[in-house]
Amino acid sequence: MSNGETINFKGEMFPTFTERGFISILSTFCGGLEKFSLEPVETVEGTSVKQLREGLDLPFMKGVFKPYRMDKCEKLCITNCILMDRILVSGLIAFPADDYDFPMLTLEWSETEDVISVLVDLVPVADPVITAGYRETYLDPLEEYWTQYVELPWIKPNRFAWSRMVFSPYYLSGSAPKGQDQNKKDCLDIVSQYLGQWIRILEKAEPITDEQQKQAVKARKDAMRRIFRANDEGAKTMKQMVGEDIIKMLLLSNF
Repeated sequence: MSNGETINFKGEMFPTFTERGFISILSTFCGGLEKFSLEPVETVEGTSVKQLREGLDLPFMKGVFKPYRMDKCEKLCITNCILMDRILVSGLIAFPADDYDFPMLTLEWSETEDVISVLVDLVPVADPVITAGYRETYLDPLEEYWTQYVELPWIKPNRFAWSRMVFSPYYLSGSAPKGQDQNKKDCLDIVSQYLGQWIRILEKAEPITDEQQKQAVKARKDAMRRIFRANDEGAKTMKQMVGEDIIKMLLLSNF
């Protein structure tokens, strides 16, 4: 990759692309995770993802995709890349380990010269309808943030049925005009609030003691992975640019 501004996180270098005028959302991700011990992952489900960790420098995509293991998490992936030299795509996705049922974290940030798009949620890995107290413990703490931001004029409903089936009642997404400073602040605040709440949940989380519940959570996570990998809109678009092998590694790293 060409020289540019970077962040040193856990001894690894991440390009920020801030020299191109983009916001350093990567600083928010890395700042929230700084206190945790992360173990780099180079193989996922038998497939090497080392090429992504070391960084891609392709005509249509430049950046890094770094999966890790972390206490209580089977996988956490930090993404920061630029598409077609004009679109910043950043993300932080984390799945709980099989012994835990706290929600999957998904934070997505896309930025152009004119617009910032965000998608945030804490995705339930247990059925909140039949799992007593799940919504109240893991999801309802988001209500104050969701209520604060859901009526912003640029926040829009989720238009994909497959994802509405999976996400929580507190999902937020939308695209904000970048020219207004308040919009930039709101986008950063939304990401920061959801990340902060997930970290508080993670720190308090206790292992599942019921074996039947553990198996139900594992089955739901497996199903979620299949759904995300099959339907990810970004992957469908990028496949034509970077090829099927790279997309397979990206999907394995994230989901």
